[in-house]
Amino acid sequence: MSDTFALVYSALERVDDDDQLVEPILHLLPLSGVSIATLGDALSAETIAASDSQVALLDEIQFDLTEGPCWDAVGSGHPVLEAAIQRNGYAFWPSFTEAIRGHEVGSVFAFPLRVGPLQVGAVELYDTEERTLGEQAVEEMMSLTRPLSRYVLRRTLEHASQLDTEQLKPHARRRIHQATGFVIAQLGLSPDDAHLFIQAQAFAQNRSMAEVAEDILERRAGYLLRDDTIEDQR
Repeated sequence: MSDTFALVYSALERVDDDDQLVEPILHLLPLSGVSIATLGDALSAETIAASDSQVALLDEIQFDLTEGPCWDAVGSGHPVLEAAIQRNGYAFWPSFTEAIRGHEVGSVFAFPLRVGPLQVGAVELYDTEERTLGEQAVEEMMSLTRPLSRYVLRRTLEHASQLDTEQLKPHARRRIHQATGFVIAQLGLSPDDAHLFIQAQAFAQNRSMAEVAEDILERRAGYLLRDDTIEDQR
């Protein structure tokens, strides 16, 4: 990894405002523009930050059509790299490519934002010219999605005024703590990310964290934790 990458990664780990998201990325990858958007099963489609109106429009078109590089990146969990979108895009995203015809967009790159298996959104970059990203650039960008995913998920949950576990009864707090341990053991997340995972599930389902925790503990509603993990935690 480059020295520039190390500085950018450190800057994104300390970010505390939406306006601070895009400049470090463009410092690492000097393309025409970049956006950060929530997208996927858990969170509603919304652009969190955009460097310019063109990339914000690319987001809006994909939100409306439910088609495009960002959707594919979120769904697959892998980067989507299209070096010549105007020439090649019709094979993958015909409606999206038609919608951007005539705009100064030569290439589009989308990187998934995830916390564990939870779909958070995507980072989208574009250039006015046709161009490719090298292997190191793709690797560094995928590494940057880790702090970006945590920031975007925390930001979304805070803005939604998600339930404060300090106001829960002691029993409910204990059950959330137990469920967090199960998620850590099952998915290999850090304690903070496991807690975020439960918060995001509660947000997506319009339920309390305590209710989601009970589903996890009792293996209800598709929470497929391994039996040995459950028994070990008990």
